[in-house]
Amino acid sequence: MSVGRNDPCPCGSGKKYKKCCLDKAGQPRPIPDLAPVELVQARARAFGRGDFEFIYDSYHPESYFIEQFPDRAAYLRYGQRTLAEDFEILECRILMEKTGGDEARVIFYLDTRFKGTRSESFELSLFLRTPEGWRYHSSQKLSREEYTGQIADIGWDDFEKVKDKVYF
Repeated sequence: MSVGRNDPCPCGSGKKYKKCCLDKAGQPRPIPDLAPVELVQARARAFGRGDFEFIYDSYHPESYFIEQFPDRAAYLRYGQRTLAEDFEILECRILMEKTGGDEARVIFYLDTRFKGTRSESFELSLFLRTPEGWRYHSSQKLSREEYTGQIADIGWDDFEKVKDKVYF
């Protein structure tokens, strides 16, 4: 899905796209200084509209993801080709947050569909403050099969119990 000239700018500035980031298309754009919880929600909305520029630009420069995709343009092509049509976030629910200094952790629940297959999972995400604001560094995923309790009851310790922790 593309952003129209008169649509609100996806960067969150409140301006129309043509008055904000249109001329900067293809270049990294400023991400508003959002609180970690707000950044999770903004990233979920960005996935929903296929805004892979926002997603890429909201990563911390030292994230595992940026190590895997150092070429922004290549990731944008990959996202449009692979994810734009086949990935849908059905629900993103914030469950808890812990912030201290220049680090924050957020646990959230995701209900997604990729190529017709539904998946539920939890993520414990790490955010680091940069001079530009909070940026997404990494996450540990916990599948719904690994945590069978009530969604609202998940806690920090549930992520510690996972034998084979996967960080991305």
